[in-house]
Amino acid sequence: METGRQSVCWKCDAATSGALACPGCGTPQPVPAGADLFAVLGLARRLEVDPGGLEARYHAAARAVHPDRYQTAGERERELSLLASAAVNRAYRTLRDPVARGRYWLVLHGMALADRGTAVPAALVAEVFATQEKLAELRAATGAAAGALGSDVRGLRDALAAQLDGLRAALVEQYACWNGGAPGVLEELARRLSEIAYLRTLLGDVEDALGEGLRGTDHRH
Repeated sequence: METGRQSVCWKCDAATSGALACPGCGTPQPVPAGADLFAVLGLARRLEVDPGGLEARYHAAARAVHPDRYQTAGERERELSLLASAAVNRAYRTLRDPVARGRYWLVLHGMALADRGTAVPAALVAEVFATQEKLAELRAATGAAAGALGSDVRGLRDALAAQLDGLRAALVEQYACWNGGAPGVLEELARRLSEIAYLRTLLGDVEDALGEGLRGTDHRH
């Protein structure tokens, strides 16, 4: 994965030190398609990110390459501004979300979560089975039975949401000591992210089932 940007301005030949816009003439600089998202915002490559620092870096970078600054500039400047602005926004969206940041961290270390398949994480097998059974009952139920089962499933939904919040919080707590690329750390990160991803899917299934199973009843939720 590309991690740097050219260090000399393409327009005035001034040293840029990898800045998004030339410090000398203010011209936006090319950002490689595979640029390190930490580098795009001028951040050290660390799993643990200070939210305030990230926010400040983002706003400074966004201002430097915002397309409105280059409306009357040449065609290449306008094009580079759009590309740089898109890179800045992508970096911010990815790095501000701890889960997205963790997934990106795996990619940086050659371990994309998508490559691990879609098998249910071992820690969730029993919970997934019980939840899917309850959802099947809800989809098949009608009338008062659907209303009663809906109440049960709403409680299940709330429990899953709380569990998901807990997993996310526990993940963030570990980031302070997970800044390396040791195989054991990456495996543990991937395991936790897999659980979060599967719980998100399961929660979505529950929400869908609540909408389908209670349609046509007079139960309010």
